Amino acid sequence: MIDTLRASAFHARTAAVNRSNAWGTRNNVTLPTAYANANDEALAARTRVALTDLGARWQLMLEGPRVTELLQTLLTRDAIALSPSHAFKALWLADGGGVRGAAVVGRFGKESFWLLSASPDVEWLGMAAAYFDVGVRDISADRCGLAIIGPYAGVTLEAAGVQSNLEPLAFRKASWRGLEVLLSRFGEHGGYELWCAADDAVMVWDRIVLAGAAFGIVPVGTIAMDALDIEAGVPRPHRDYVPAIDSSASEPSPGSLGLASLIDPEHISFNGRKGFLATAKGETRRLTGVELDSDCAAPHTALIADGRVRGRTLSSSYSPSLRRAIALAQLEKELDRPGTRLSLTLPPSIDSTAICVAQATVADLPFLPSPYSCAP
Repeated sequence: MIDTLRASAFHARTAAVNRSNAWGTRNNVTLPTAYANANDEALAARTRVALTDLGARWQLMLEGPRVTELLQTLLTRDAIALSPSHAFKALWLADGGGVRGAAVVGRFGKESFWLLSASPDVEWLGMAAAYFDVGVRDISADRCGLAIIGPYAGVTLEAAGVQSNLEPLAFRKASWRGLEVLLSRFGEHGGYELWCAADDAVMVWDRIVLAGAAFGIVPVGTIAMDALDIEAGVPRPHRDYVPAIDSSASEPSPGSLGLASLIDPEHISFNGRKGFLATAKGETRRLTGVELDSDCAAPHTALIADGRVRGRTLSSSYSPSLRRAIALAQLEKELDRPGTRLSLTLPPSIDSTAICVAQATVADLPFLPSPYSCAP
Protein backbone atom coordinates (compact mmCIF):
# COMPACT_ATOMS: atom_id res chain seq x y z
CA MET A 1 0.00 0.00 0.00
CA ILE A 2 1.36 3.42 -0.99
CA ASP A 3 0.75 6.21 1.50
CA THR A 4 -0.96 9.19 -0.08
CA LEU A 5 0.37 12.69 0.38
CA ARG A 6 -2.11 15.22 1.67
CA ALA A 7 -2.12 18.94 2.23
CA SER A 8 -2.51 20.46 5.65
CA ALA A 9 -5.80 22.17 6.42
CA PHE A 10 -3.82 25.45 6.52
CA HIS A 11 -2.33 24.91 3.05
CA ALA A 12 -4.30 27.73 1.40
CA ARG A 13 -2.69 30.22 3.78
CA THR A 14 0.80 28.70 4.06
CA ALA A 15 1.07 28.49 0.26
CA ALA A 16 0.12 32.15 -0.10
CA VAL A 17 3.01 33.30 2.13
CA ASN A 18 5.59 30.69 1.15
CA ARG A 19 7.61 33.08 -1.01
CA SER A 20 10.45 30.62 -1.55
CA ASN A 21 8.02 27.86 -2.63
CA ALA A 22 10.03 25.48 -0.45
CA TRP A 23 8.11 22.36 0.59
CA GLY A 24 8.81 19.10 2.35
CA THR A 25 6.82 16.24 3.81
CA ARG A 26 6.34 15.04 7.37
CA ASN A 27 4.15 11.98 7.92
CA ASN A 28 2.95 12.33 4.31
CA VAL A 29 1.74 15.90 4.94
CA THR A 30 3.22 18.69 2.79
CA LEU A 31 4.56 21.59 4.87
CA PRO A 32 6.73 24.63 4.12
CA THR A 33 10.39 24.04 4.92
CA ALA A 34 11.01 27.79 4.98
CA TYR A 35 8.80 30.74 4.11
CA ALA A 36 11.70 33.08 3.36
CA ASN A 37 14.82 32.78 5.54
CA ALA A 38 14.92 29.93 8.07
CA ASN A 39 17.42 31.72 10.33
CA ASP A 40 15.18 34.78 10.58
CA GLU A 41 12.24 32.51 11.37
CA ALA A 42 14.12 30.80 14.20
CA LEU A 43 15.13 34.18 15.65
CA ALA A 44 11.54 35.44 15.45
CA ALA A 45 10.47 32.57 17.69
CA ARG A 46 12.86 33.94 20.35
CA THR A 47 12.34 37.67 19.92
CA ARG A 48 8.78 38.14 18.69
CA VAL A 49 6.02 35.64 17.99
CA ALA A 50 5.96 32.79 15.50
CA LEU A 51 3.38 30.33 14.34
CA THR A 52 3.85 26.96 12.72
CA ASP A 53 1.54 24.41 11.17
CA LEU A 54 1.09 21.23 13.23
CA GLY A 55 -0.60 19.38 10.40
CA ALA A 56 1.89 16.49 10.52
CA ARG A 57 0.95 15.49 14.08
CA TRP A 58 -0.61 12.04 14.38
CA GLN A 59 -3.71 12.35 16.55
CA LEU A 60 -5.82 9.57 18.01
CA MET A 61 -8.88 9.51 20.23
CA LEU A 62 -8.89 6.43 22.48
CA GLU A 63 -12.23 5.62 24.08
CA GLY A 64 -13.87 2.82 26.02
CA PRO A 65 -14.36 1.31 29.50
CA ARG A 66 -10.90 -0.32 29.42
CA VAL A 67 -8.98 2.62 27.94
CA THR A 68 -7.09 3.35 31.17
CA GLU A 69 -6.11 -0.30 31.42
CA LEU A 70 -4.80 -0.11 27.85
CA LEU A 71 -2.71 2.99 28.57
CA GLN A 72 -1.34 1.50 31.80
CA THR A 73 -0.01 -1.42 29.77
CA LEU A 74 1.09 0.57 26.73
CA LEU A 75 2.67 3.73 28.17
CA THR A 76 5.59 4.40 30.50
CA ARG A 77 3.57 6.83 32.66
CA ASP A 78 0.70 6.26 35.08
CA ALA A 79 -2.52 7.16 33.24
CA ILE A 80 -4.69 6.52 36.30
CA ALA A 81 -3.29 9.60 38.03
CA LEU A 82 -3.96 11.88 35.06
CA SER A 83 -6.74 14.42 35.68
CA PRO A 84 -9.20 15.60 33.01
CA SER A 85 -7.91 18.55 30.93
CA HIS A 86 -4.32 17.63 31.78
CA ALA A 87 -1.68 15.72 29.84
CA PHE A 88 1.67 14.01 30.23
CA LYS A 89 4.50 13.02 27.90
CA ALA A 90 5.22 9.32 27.68
CA LEU A 91 6.87 6.61 25.63
CA TRP A 92 5.73 3.25 24.39
CA LEU A 93 8.36 0.55 24.06
CA ALA A 94 8.95 -2.59 22.08
CA ASP A 95 8.99 -5.84 24.05
CA GLY A 96 12.80 -5.63 24.14
CA GLY A 97 12.74 -2.13 25.65
CA GLY A 98 13.55 -0.06 22.56
CA VAL A 99 11.66 3.19 21.95
CA ARG A 100 8.80 2.67 19.48
CA GLY A 101 7.15 6.02 20.01
CA ALA A 102 6.70 9.13 22.12
CA ALA A 103 3.53 11.14 22.61
CA VAL A 104 1.60 13.71 24.55
CA VAL A 105 -1.44 12.04 26.09
CA GLY A 106 -4.30 14.18 27.36
CA ARG A 107 -7.36 13.08 29.30
CA PHE A 108 -10.80 14.32 28.28
CA GLY A 109 -12.82 12.18 30.67
CA LYS A 110 -12.99 8.88 32.51
CA GLU A 111 -13.02 6.84 29.31
CA SER A 112 -11.58 9.24 26.75
CA PHE A 113 -7.94 10.15 25.96
CA TRP A 114 -6.21 12.16 23.23
CA LEU A 115 -2.84 10.98 21.91
CA LEU A 116 -0.55 13.19 19.80
CA SER A 117 2.71 11.97 18.31
CA ALA A 118 5.32 13.13 15.80
CA SER A 119 5.30 9.67 14.20
CA PRO A 120 2.45 7.19 13.67
CA ASP A 121 2.55 3.60 14.89
CA VAL A 122 -0.77 2.43 13.51
CA GLU A 123 -0.34 -1.33 13.68
CA TRP A 124 1.11 -1.51 17.21
CA LEU A 125 -1.43 0.80 18.83
CA GLY A 126 -4.26 -0.72 16.79
CA MET A 127 -3.40 -4.24 17.97
CA ALA A 128 -3.12 -3.09 21.58
CA ALA A 129 -6.44 -1.24 21.45
CA ALA A 130 -8.21 -4.24 19.91
CA TYR A 131 -6.92 -6.48 22.71
CA PHE A 132 -8.56 -4.21 25.30
CA ASP A 133 -11.64 -3.56 23.14
CA VAL A 134 -10.85 0.17 23.03
CA GLY A 135 -12.18 2.32 20.23
CA VAL A 136 -9.57 4.16 18.17
CA ARG A 137 -10.35 7.18 15.95
CA ASP A 138 -7.63 8.78 13.85
CA ILE A 139 -8.52 12.49 13.88
CA SER A 140 -5.29 13.73 12.26
CA ALA A 141 -7.11 15.08 9.21
CA ASP A 142 -10.15 16.34 11.12
CA ARG A 143 -8.52 18.38 13.89
CA CYS A 144 -5.70 20.73 12.88
CA GLY A 145 -3.45 22.90 14.97
CA LEU A 146 -1.16 25.91 15.03
CA ALA A 147 1.71 26.35 17.47
CA ILE A 148 2.11 29.94 18.66
CA ILE A 149 5.51 30.45 20.29
CA GLY A 150 7.80 33.25 21.34
CA PRO A 151 7.84 35.95 24.03
CA TYR A 152 4.68 37.56 22.64
CA ALA A 153 2.69 34.33 22.14
CA GLY A 154 0.42 34.94 25.13
CA VAL A 155 -0.36 38.56 24.33
CA THR A 156 -1.08 37.60 20.71
CA LEU A 157 -3.72 35.15 21.91
CA GLU A 158 -5.18 37.76 24.25
CA ALA A 159 -5.32 40.29 21.40
CA ALA A 160 -7.18 37.69 19.36
CA GLY A 161 -9.71 37.18 22.14
CA VAL A 162 -8.37 33.87 23.53
CA GLN A 163 -7.53 33.77 27.24
CA SER A 164 -3.94 32.56 27.60
CA ASN A 165 -3.91 31.76 31.33
CA LEU A 166 -3.14 28.05 30.99
CA GLU A 167 -0.52 26.02 32.81
CA PRO A 168 1.93 23.76 30.95
CA LEU A 169 0.61 20.31 29.97
CA ALA A 170 -2.98 21.46 30.29
CA PHE A 171 -5.71 22.10 27.73
CA ARG A 172 -9.23 23.45 27.58
CA LYS A 173 -12.07 23.84 25.13
CA ALA A 174 -13.33 27.31 24.30
CA SER A 175 -15.96 29.00 22.20
CA TRP A 176 -14.10 31.67 20.24
CA ARG A 177 -16.35 34.12 18.41
CA GLY A 178 -18.46 31.36 16.92
CA LEU A 179 -15.70 28.76 16.56
CA GLU A 180 -15.15 25.77 18.82
CA VAL A 181 -11.42 25.52 19.55
CA LEU A 182 -9.09 23.83 21.98
CA LEU A 183 -6.10 25.61 23.55
CA SER A 184 -3.17 23.57 24.87
CA ARG A 185 0.37 24.02 26.19
CA PHE A 186 2.11 20.80 25.15
CA GLY A 187 5.20 22.00 23.27
CA GLU A 188 8.82 22.20 24.35
CA HIS A 189 9.17 25.85 23.34
CA GLY A 190 7.07 27.50 26.02
CA GLY A 191 4.19 28.49 23.75
CA TYR A 192 0.66 27.39 22.97
CA GLU A 193 -1.22 25.25 20.49
CA LEU A 194 -4.61 26.21 19.08
CA TRP A 195 -6.64 23.30 17.68
CA CYS A 196 -9.76 23.54 15.54
CA ALA A 197 -11.87 21.65 13.02
CA ALA A 198 -10.22 21.42 9.61
CA ASP A 199 -13.07 23.42 8.06
CA ASP A 200 -12.25 26.33 10.39
CA ALA A 201 -8.49 26.35 9.69
CA VAL A 202 -8.38 29.38 7.38
CA MET A 203 -10.41 31.52 9.75
CA VAL A 204 -8.23 30.54 12.72
CA TRP A 205 -5.05 31.34 10.78
CA ASP A 206 -6.40 34.74 9.71
CA ARG A 207 -7.45 35.71 13.22
CA ILE A 208 -4.07 34.80 14.77
CA VAL A 209 -2.09 36.53 12.02
CA LEU A 210 -4.20 39.67 12.36
CA ALA A 211 -3.83 39.73 16.16
CA GLY A 212 -0.09 39.04 15.96
CA ALA A 213 0.70 41.72 13.39
CA ALA A 214 1.35 44.29 16.13
CA PHE A 215 3.95 41.94 17.66
CA GLY A 216 5.75 41.08 14.41
CA ILE A 217 4.29 37.62 13.91
CA VAL A 218 6.21 35.37 11.49
CA PRO A 219 5.24 31.97 10.01
CA VAL A 220 7.90 29.34 10.69
CA GLY A 221 8.79 26.35 8.52
CA THR A 222 10.19 22.94 9.39
CA ILE A 223 13.87 23.95 9.05
CA ALA A 224 13.55 26.62 11.73
CA MET A 225 11.47 24.34 13.94
CA ASP A 226 14.15 21.65 13.70
CA ALA A 227 16.74 24.21 14.81
CA LEU A 228 14.55 25.18 17.78
CA ASP A 229 14.08 21.50 18.67
CA ILE A 230 17.83 20.95 18.70
CA GLU A 231 18.38 24.10 20.79
CA ALA A 232 15.82 22.67 23.24
CA GLY A 233 17.54 19.26 23.28
CA VAL A 234 14.52 17.42 21.87
CA PRO A 235 15.16 14.27 19.79
CA ARG A 236 12.55 13.39 17.15
CA PRO A 237 11.74 10.06 15.48
CA HIS A 238 13.05 9.57 11.93
CA ARG A 239 15.19 12.68 12.33
CA ASP A 240 17.35 11.58 15.26
CA TYR A 241 16.48 7.90 15.62
CA VAL A 242 14.69 5.05 13.92
CA PRO A 243 11.84 3.75 16.12
CA ALA A 244 12.07 0.16 17.38
CA ILE A 245 9.58 -1.39 14.99
CA ASP A 246 10.91 -4.93 15.62
CA SER A 247 9.08 -6.06 18.75
CA SER A 248 12.23 -7.63 20.25
CA ALA A 249 14.44 -4.57 19.67
CA SER A 250 16.28 -3.07 22.62
CA GLU A 251 17.49 -0.06 20.64
CA PRO A 252 17.14 2.85 20.56
CA SER A 253 17.15 2.83 24.33
CA PRO A 254 15.36 5.57 26.30
CA GLY A 255 18.55 6.45 28.16
CA SER A 256 20.62 6.98 25.02
CA LEU A 257 17.98 9.42 23.73
CA GLY A 258 17.66 11.37 26.97
CA LEU A 259 14.08 10.13 27.37
CA ALA A 260 14.37 8.09 30.57
CA SER A 261 12.62 10.93 32.44
CA LEU A 262 9.44 9.94 30.60
CA ILE A 263 9.38 6.64 32.50
CA ASP A 264 7.73 6.60 35.93
CA PRO A 265 9.91 4.50 38.28
CA GLU A 266 6.82 3.47 40.28
CA HIS A 267 4.92 2.37 37.18
CA ILE A 268 5.78 -1.32 36.86
CA SER A 269 3.14 -2.72 34.49
CA PHE A 270 4.06 -1.22 31.11
CA ASN A 271 5.15 -3.28 28.13
CA GLY A 272 8.93 -3.43 27.59
CA ARG A 273 9.85 -2.58 31.18
CA LYS A 274 11.98 -5.70 31.66
CA GLY A 275 13.93 -4.98 28.48
CA PHE A 276 14.35 -1.33 29.44
CA LEU A 277 15.76 -2.20 32.87
CA ALA A 278 18.19 -4.71 31.36
CA THR A 279 19.45 -2.16 28.84
CA ALA A 280 19.67 0.64 31.40
CA LYS A 281 22.12 -1.34 33.56
CA GLY A 282 24.67 -1.49 30.76
CA GLU A 283 23.97 1.88 29.14
CA THR A 284 27.23 3.43 27.97
CA ARG A 285 25.88 6.39 25.99
CA ARG A 286 24.21 9.62 26.95
CA LEU A 287 22.37 12.23 24.92
CA THR A 288 24.26 15.49 25.02
CA GLY A 289 24.85 18.55 22.89
CA VAL A 290 27.89 19.59 20.90
CA GLU A 291 28.75 23.06 19.64
CA LEU A 292 30.76 23.02 16.42
CA ASP A 293 33.58 25.43 15.61
CA SER A 294 31.85 25.91 12.27
CA ASP A 295 28.72 27.27 10.64
CA CYS A 296 28.30 23.99 8.76
CA ALA A 297 25.90 21.45 10.27
CA ALA A 298 27.21 17.89 10.62
CA PRO A 299 24.35 15.42 11.09
CA HIS A 300 24.95 11.72 11.82
CA THR A 301 28.73 12.08 11.94
CA ALA A 302 31.31 10.22 14.04
CA LEU A 303 32.76 12.09 17.03
CA ILE A 304 36.46 11.47 17.60
CA ALA A 305 38.56 11.71 20.77
CA ASP A 306 42.05 10.26 21.31
CA GLY A 307 42.00 8.91 17.78
CA ARG A 308 38.90 6.76 18.37
CA VAL A 309 35.21 7.06 17.58
CA ARG A 310 33.53 7.87 20.91
CA GLY A 311 30.06 8.80 19.74
CA ARG A 312 28.08 10.32 16.91
CA THR A 313 25.97 13.33 16.18
CA LEU A 314 22.26 12.98 15.54
CA SER A 315 20.45 15.92 13.92
CA SER A 316 22.46 19.06 13.43
CA SER A 317 21.63 22.62 12.43
CA TYR A 318 22.98 26.11 12.30
CA SER A 319 21.72 28.03 15.34
CA PRO A 320 21.26 31.73 14.56
CA SER A 321 20.94 32.46 18.28
CA LEU A 322 24.29 30.84 19.12
CA ARG A 323 25.84 31.87 15.77
CA ARG A 324 27.33 28.45 15.16
CA ALA A 325 26.31 24.95 14.16
CA ILE A 326 25.08 22.68 16.94
CA ALA A 327 24.04 19.04 17.15
CA LEU A 328 22.40 16.52 19.40
CA ALA A 329 24.82 13.68 20.04
CA GLN A 330 25.10 10.26 21.63
CA LEU A 331 28.43 10.17 23.44
CA GLU A 332 30.23 7.78 25.76
CA LYS A 333 29.46 8.76 29.34
CA GLU A 334 33.06 9.43 30.37
CA LEU A 335 33.29 12.16 27.71
CA ASP A 336 29.94 13.87 28.26
CA ARG A 337 31.27 16.61 30.55
CA PRO A 338 30.60 20.15 29.27
CA GLY A 339 33.73 21.64 27.76
CA THR A 340 35.19 18.33 26.51
CA ARG A 341 36.77 18.82 23.11
CA LEU A 342 36.09 16.47 20.20
CA SER A 343 36.65 16.44 16.47
CA LEU A 344 34.44 15.44 13.54
CA THR A 345 34.45 15.49 9.77
CA LEU A 346 32.25 18.08 8.08
CA PRO A 347 30.15 17.19 5.03
CA PRO A 348 31.81 18.09 1.70
CA SER A 349 30.88 21.47 0.30
CA ILE A 350 29.61 22.19 -3.19
CA ASP A 351 32.84 24.00 -4.03
CA SER A 352 35.27 21.43 -2.67
CA THR A 353 35.59 17.69 -2.20
CA ALA A 354 38.43 18.08 0.31
CA ILE A 355 37.95 16.49 3.72
CA CYS A 356 37.46 19.14 6.41
CA VAL A 357 37.90 18.30 10.08
CA ALA A 358 36.35 20.61 12.67
CA GLN A 359 36.50 20.83 16.43
CA ALA A 360 33.45 20.54 18.68
CA THR A 361 32.73 21.17 22.36
CA VAL A 362 30.37 19.19 24.56
CA ALA A 363 27.50 21.28 25.95
CA ASP A 364 24.68 20.62 28.39
CA LEU A 365 21.13 20.34 27.10
CA PRO A 366 19.15 22.36 26.45
CA PHE A 367 21.49 24.67 24.59
CA LEU A 368 19.08 27.53 25.25
CA PRO A 369 16.03 27.96 27.48
CA SER A 370 12.57 28.17 25.99
CA PRO A 371 11.47 31.64 24.81
CA TYR A 372 10.00 33.40 27.82
CA SER A 373 6.68 35.18 27.97
CA CYS A 374 6.49 38.97 28.03
CA ALA A 375 2.84 38.88 29.07
CA PRO A 376 2.16 40.75 32.33
